[in-house]
Amino acid sequence: MKIITRDFGEQEVDESKIITFPQGIIGFEDAKKYALLSPLGDGVFPMWLQSVDSREPCFVVYDPMEIYSDYRFEISDEEQALLGIDENAAYRCLAVAIVPDDYKKTTINLRCPIVVNTKSRVASQVVLTEHFDFKAPVYEEV
Repeated sequence: MKIITRDFGEQEVDESKIITFPQGIIGFEDAKKYALLSPLGDGVFPMWLQSVDSREPCFVVYDPMEIYSDYRFEISDEEQALLGIDENAAYRCLAVAIVPDDYKKTTINLRCPIVVNTKSRVASQVVLTEHFDFKAPVYEEV
């Protein structure tokens, strides 16, 4: 299917890879379907989480575990049921980024990750009770 993106114009996306957010994303509850775009190559972050129904919303996302190898959290039984995940289910985690003009100051939100069931492609943004940063740096200062 073809979608119009915020940053890349018209793009072809595989309908079988559409990610569905039954509850939407915080602040964007009406947008339920997204495509995960990898302009730098398959599996290469950052990626763009683009609404398939309009140019907005669109979020730059990272895999927080690639940046913070010790990043771990637990989600509630209710969230697990919504996502259809258990100890055997494959899932991935995404963190929404804020990318300022100086991209070296990019931060990611570790407090509200997006969890995606990789088989069913159902996702939810969860709000963690653990004390993770809302603005954790992506790049180390040299």
